[in-house]
Amino acid sequence: MNALVTGVSAAGGLALGGELEILVERLGARQPFDRPWWRCPSCGHARSGWGLVPAARALVWRSGCPSCGGSTPYAWRPAVMAVVSALVLGGFAARIGADVALAPFAVLGLSLVAISAIDLERQIIPIRLVYPTLAALGLLFVVASAVDHRWEALAWAAVAGAVAFASFLAVHLAVPRGMGFGDVRLAGVIGLATGWLGYGRAFVGFLAAFVLGALIGIVAIVVTGAGRKTRIPFGPFLAAGAVVTVLWGGPLAHALFHRSV
Repeated sequence: MNALVTGVSAAGGLALGGELEILVERLGARQPFDRPWWRCPSCGHARSGWGLVPAARALVWRSGCPSCGGSTPYAWRPAVMAVVSALVLGGFAARIGADVALAPFAVLGLSLVAISAIDLERQIIPIRLVYPTLAALGLLFVVASAVDHRWEALAWAAVAGAVAFASFLAVHLAVPRGMGFGDVRLAGVIGLATGWLGYGRAFVGFLAAFVLGALIGIVAIVVTGAGRKTRIPFGPFLAAGAVVTVLWGGPLAHALFHRSV
């Protein structure tokens, strides 16, 4: 059963991951979700045929828009998001198994892929994606708690979300240029989700985010010669930390705290 759930989840991630491009395009540019859904960002020409398949855009539109000839920015991104989404959802399913709690984590995984893509391109974390994700997670975790009577896990999730939000808010107020408020909101959402698994695992996720962020920041400074004040989007590292929590949070938390958490 777990193998089947993992395969279906990975296939779903592959199918839905490329479709996240419309969220990345519209939310990143603060554009409305009007029709046509798939169109050239330069002239508005509606895509047709294989151009409607986001993951195929890198091949179909590699020579530019057939109407205006303009290049399609990040034509490869839908394919990358499709692969990453398949790996994330497949990994979550392999770890969580055929459990009702897989649903909120699947929503989290897809949302984090889209948020990371937007933050990497625009250095923003849109509230139009964060708040719906928070609402969906809250509802799905309540359902999971009701089905399996895991109210204690729901309480831990709420506490972890609140603590994460308050902690990141304190950093934001102390160093506004170093921590955007979008990161504060996202930390609350991730704290809610990872807290469902246990407070120790939630801590591991945020620790992993800061460690990964520091390592990549050092590499960026060495390779590009950028100054220490150069802003690096932190959303993707928070997302990576959340994935680490779901996949390996248990063993890592046990190694840190020397007991099951």
